[in-house]
Amino acid sequence: MPQRSRWLATFAPLLLLCAARPAAAWNATGHEVVAELAWQDLKPAVRDKVTALLKEHPLYAAQLIPNGSAADAPDLALRVFMRSATWPDIIRSGRGREYHHPEWHYVDNPILAEGMDRNAIEVPPLGDKLEPGKAPQNILQALEWSVTKIKQPDATAAEKAIALCWLVHLVGDVHQPLHSCEFFSPDYPKGDRGGNLWMVKYHGVVTNLHSFWDERLGGYMTWTLVDAVAGKTAEKNPRNSLEKELAVTKWTDWSQESFTLARDVVYAGGKLKGVTREASNANQGATTPELPEGYDQAANDAARLRTALAGYRLADLLNHLFE
Repeated sequence: MPQRSRWLATFAPLLLLCAARPAAAWNATGHEVVAELAWQDLKPAVRDKVTALLKEHPLYAAQLIPNGSAADAPDLALRVFMRSATWPDIIRSGRGREYHHPEWHYVDNPILAEGMDRNAIEVPPLGDKLEPGKAPQNILQALEWSVTKIKQPDATAAEKAIALCWLVHLVGDVHQPLHSCEFFSPDYPKGDRGGNLWMVKYHGVVTNLHSFWDERLGGYMTWTLVDAVAGKTAEKNPRNSLEKELAVTKWTDWSQESFTLARDVVYAGGKLKGVTREASNANQGATTPELPEGYDQAANDAARLRTALAGYRLADLLNHLFE
């Protein structure tokens, strides 16, 4: 199978020099795994409704049908659904740019270094409720917008298809810990943009903390490899072992889980060593600290769990919406 085009511009080295906060969370593999796990738990009638709705997407043929897919391929509906999970990142540039909303992908709950005054920092909107007449300002409001649009009787099928793509994507995003927080310290008085400005080394290679976590499920992959990652993720985190977690159905709570994971694991309770992008660039990474021993394994385990939860929760949400 030919290598599919990917939306992973977020992780290109050039963007380490970019000041704007990237929109992506998990890489394409992570989002596709979330969608595949959800698909496996969708009721047959819901699969049919979701498949039919995605065909109404204004860019269905151009962007949701994977390159090289045959119209009669037995797994086409699954692959389109998986592709829909990455669509809000595909449109970050080029065709479909009018549907791109970078602020929809995260909410910046502040994590403060010791001694930082919350009243002295600027925090973007944290509210989870949409204000009348205003577009979503963060991921919590965007999730509400997506569900509301899908349920809206007078919304067009195309509008609902776009909202469905956003919903599938954002359920994955809200389970990525660095999309529910921002770290503030004397080194980051304006925040570290969800780890995008927090530079570390992994096996001697300089990266930022956000990209490191995005890539925990793997990199550029064919469908066969994504299927294998999805299978391994479900094997290590089976649905029947997560009954307590799956009883939590509010995305505000999912975001709080991610925030707690970021605070306690990603930033190691404020003890993780890192440097600013400017400091790392100034000496070409010479003094950029290596991630501590065992950090990658803890991150891998946490990422697989969060991805599994995202997939199962997405299935439950869609089964409820489309039943």
